[in-house]
Amino acid sequence: MNTLLTADEALQVINKHYNLGNIAYCMFIRRGFNDTYLVESGRDKYIFRLYLNGKYYVESDDAYRFELDLVEHLHQHDVPVATVVRTADDELSGTVKTSHGHRTFALFHYADGIPLSRDSVTIEQGYQMGMVMANLHLAANSFESQFSRYKLDLKYLIDEPLRLISEGEKRCEPGAGIKHGRRIVQKLQPIEPYIDRINRIGTGGEKFGIIHADMHLGNIHFRGNDLTLFDLDHCAYGWRAYDLAISYGLPELQRTSMIEGYESRRPLSQEERGSLQHFANLRNLWDIGDVLATENLGAQ
Repeated sequence: MNTLLTADEALQVINKHYNLGNIAYCMFIRRGFNDTYLVESGRDKYIFRLYLNGKYYVESDDAYRFELDLVEHLHQHDVPVATVVRTADDELSGTVKTSHGHRTFALFHYADGIPLSRDSVTIEQGYQMGMVMANLHLAANSFESQFSRYKLDLKYLIDEPLRLISEGEKRCEPGAGIKHGRRIVQKLQPIEPYIDRINRIGTGGEKFGIIHADMHLGNIHFRGNDLTLFDLDHCAYGWRAYDLAISYGLPELQRTSMIEGYESRRPLSQEERGSLQHFANLRNLWDIGDVLATENLGAQ
């Protein structure tokens, strides 16, 4: 189980481990794949993240350190990411003891700007998104870590979601997640062409490497044409084209501009270009699988 801290309890943890000065308030925002709190101190805003235990893609606390080290690396290479605030002991993360065990936490600077909807993204912003995404991939090529991280491969993109949906049906679970998952599976049939298309990309060169892995407009804040990426808690080793599949959630002109922005920094292979729509469709399957895999982590 994952104990849900009250805002006051989270504030106690922050005051103990960080030197933020006088904190105006701390407010619980949501429980998603982690517990998230908004913190304000003077004119500065922060996001306090309390990681959920038991997620399928986190084998140990090393996975958190991989993510946070990656964020620092990307920042050092001028990729616009919401940066990590180090603790008073100069650590990227810490742990807090709860009634149901220890949980890892980290504090981030608030991502500057605001989120946009698919219909409000301009052509220029689409181009910028693509270019920043390519810069992330290129900067990640030089990232080295002593910590391990999972691979967002066909097992996690297809096999695990299909297994979870099938098991839910066998248990006769009436939940909306299972019903939605079944509709997605039906739309994707037959699944073999997807597997064949992705396998044709290969994993050589820069086609397969560290990716954001949860790239969508909810994880990007814009200020004009400038943007900040955040929520790299799903970061993984995967196909770079998977991140770029976000373009298929945009209108056609913005999608084209985003791909052009990406290729201004890193040209795509023919196989990668041909896979974008496939990855966009598979993302729906992965997303419901991700939800089903974590929905029983619990809260107290």
